[in-house]
Amino acid sequence: MLKLPVSKMEMDLTYLIAGKWSNAHLDKFMITMSNPYRWIVPTLTFAMVLIFLDWKSGLFALVLGSLSASIADAVNARLIKKNTDRVRPGKQFEDIRSLGIMNQGKKSFPSNHASNTMVFAVAFSFMFPWAGWILIPLSLLVGYSRIYCGAHFPLDVLAGWIFGGTWSVLFFKIISITFLV
Repeated sequence: MLKLPVSKMEMDLTYLIAGKWSNAHLDKFMITMSNPYRWIVPTLTFAMVLIFLDWKSGLFALVLGSLSASIADAVNARLIKKNTDRVRPGKQFEDIRSLGIMNQGKKSFPSNHASNTMVFAVAFSFMFPWAGWILIPLSLLVGYSRIYCGAHFPLDVLAGWIFGGTWSVLFFKIISITFLV
């Protein structure tokens, strides 16, 4: 099992985001941002609009995102999280709040929320570059909310974004070389 220590800088940043920069007025919003079940209908609606605008590109982006997210989620949850020993901040430190229902598991590295949102942001950005201006900031906000809600340290979120983006790029390249050349 790989032990991933939390550096002082990462700990300070976690306390800043989850503590000093938090307030009761933002809590509900951050819990909503952190809950993927609240995003299903808006995400599918957005995808359907893009498919309506350009069905081939929209469908390709949806398939690319779904394939990439499936692999990223499986690798993150079943391989990386099971083989790292990094506990969620809200489960490890009494003075870090654990907000929302999406903090059930014990392991925190990497953030699957950050990974999956970045997968779709990158996948749709390949086919609709303007969508990146909407989806990438949303992915960044979801990642931030995971730290705010006490579910992850900053490195967990950063790794999730990198892993998610990498899977989308990798599958885009494979599919492009295989089918679109």
